[in-house]
Amino acid sequence: MKAVRIYGEKDIRVEDVAIPEPKDDQVQIKVKYCGICGSDLHAYLEGWGLPTVPYPLTGKTVPITLGHEFSGEIVKVGKDVDDLKVGDHVAVEPLLACGKCENCRAGNYNFCNRAVSTDGAGNFLGFSEDGGMAEFANVQGVFAHKMPDDMDFELGALAEPTAVVYEAIKKSHLREGQNVAVMGAGPIGLLEAVLAKIAGANHVYIVDVSKVRLAKAKELGIENVLDPTKDNVEQVIKKDLPNGVDITFECAGVQATFDSALKVTKRTGIIQIVALYAKPITMNMTDDLIMQGKDVITTLCYNNSFPNVLGIIDNNKDLFKKVVTKKVSLDDALEDGIKALSTDKSQVKIMIDPSL
Repeated sequence: MKAVRIYGEKDIRVEDVAIPEPKDDQVQIKVKYCGICGSDLHAYLEGWGLPTVPYPLTGKTVPITLGHEFSGEIVKVGKDVDDLKVGDHVAVEPLLACGKCENCRAGNYNFCNRAVSTDGAGNFLGFSEDGGMAEFANVQGVFAHKMPDDMDFELGALAEPTAVVYEAIKKSHLREGQNVAVMGAGPIGLLEAVLAKIAGANHVYIVDVSKVRLAKAKELGIENVLDPTKDNVEQVIKKDLPNGVDITFECAGVQATFDSALKVTKRTGIIQIVALYAKPITMNMTDDLIMQGKDVITTLCYNNSFPNVLGIIDNNKDLFKKVVTKKVSLDDALEDGIKALSTDKSQVKIMIDPSL
């Protein structure tokens, strides 16, 4: 089969590779769509998250087939999988977990204690096990979630990034009627704003320097868009909400947006971190957090969320279809997909279609 393989920093190759039979606890799917994520871009540009020593749960090192945002149709079923069958349409939850450690048994399998590598390799398909940028993929049956009958595969491939922002909604304990700000209008920030609105937030503000991304936010129904190069973000928000927002979702991962989050979040409010940070940041722990009663909460991936997320997407199909902005082939995945994501701010979610 054809697959997009990463060997290391700035070394991606489209190759013909064999795929093994699925293990007893796995299913094999014919991949229909695979989204390109910012973490795929970091893997390409920096070698981030890639296994350079054998990964504890899989024994794998690079090269690895990329891709962790994918959906497909089951074509083979391992003998120990009893709740799925050939022909089922599934969205893939791409986590790697042992299922036996303390965190896995507590339901926090995104923090599997056995899924930690000395080189920092990611606990995902597409990083430490072959993923979905290919014609076929093997996945554990427990992580293959049946899609609603009327959902197309394109929307199924959005379940993974939507689960990321859903986890942030869960951990922030957002309630109907609260007010939120979203720092960053990239793919994750846009989805965060959309989900906050679906969850019943009253005012939803989104902040970014890109006119194109703010225009996309408006297209997705987020009316309060702010450009910090033109708008005094704190003043604008506090004109409407003198005390500030209840929750700020930090989806950009830089010092400037973290500082803005501190300013616009009310006393006793929550700063919910969604982004990964490439560099350390600083804060005044006493004055900015302790004396203000603000909580900083982090997330990593998701757990026990995919059925709920698939239901949310199914109930808002037309809205989520606007998130997909481009489709490319496996052959064009690098030039027109991964590289384009880094330069073209009009792109939200680029999908790879192996049938092209």
